Amino acid sequence: MKRAFYLCMISAVWSAVCFGQGSGLKEKYLRDSLTIIAKRVENSIIRARYMEGKLIAITDTMKDWTGVKVSLYEYKFGEHTARVYMANADAKKIAAWIITACVTLTNNLAYKDSRLLIDNIRSASGGQFPVKGIVYEDGFPYIFKDGVTVSLYNTTTSDLNLITDANIKETKKFGRIISTTRQQYNRIYPDVNTNGHEWRTVVRKEYIRALNSDTNNLITAWAKEHLK
Repeated sequence: MKRAFYLCMISAVWSAVCFGQGSGLKEKYLRDSLTIIAKRVENSIIRARYMEGKLIAITDTMKDWTGVKVSLYEYKFGEHTARVYMANADAKKIAAWIITACVTLTNNLAYKDSRLLIDNIRSASGGQFPVKGIVYEDGFPYIFKDGVTVSLYNTTTSDLNLITDANIKETKKFGRIISTTRQQYNRIYPDVNTNGHEWRTVVRKEYIRALNSDTNNLITAWAKEHLK
């Protein structure tokens, strides 16, 4: 009986050690694998950034984005010309987010898991985060604010000055850069209000935080539902 008790205790301690070394594992994989994952991100995601056309301006004083470098681009999509403010992370930053999500959820960095995240970031956004502007997809112009599609009371396909909080009629479903939903995010953070327009606030704050971190909680929330 005592032997069984001690074996259970050893097993419990071992489990605690294994799951408690997530931070150490993350640092190990970031040290050993960041360059490799970043190269894959560069080839699969960064090269797909069709909205990084003509750079018009760079600002760090945009409302709610003070201190964050936001770039205004003009780009062509077929016969259309559009403008969009973006805060795009580089390959190493996106790679760090991918590594952190994989290690946090699986205690590993399996190729199939990193590939799943890379493929879905590419298909969802090309790793592009629209702070404000017009995003053409499949020939249709979508209006974005704070990384989420919105609809306006007074709509536009060219006047970015109309994309204001007061003119936003509805905040849609998916948060960039991997199309995270409110439900996915709330499974990890159930006490955070993601209803209605609050979802944009959550996406904005999480993304700004991620730009200065190896962790992007929006990516981790999406990955929690999809990594097996």
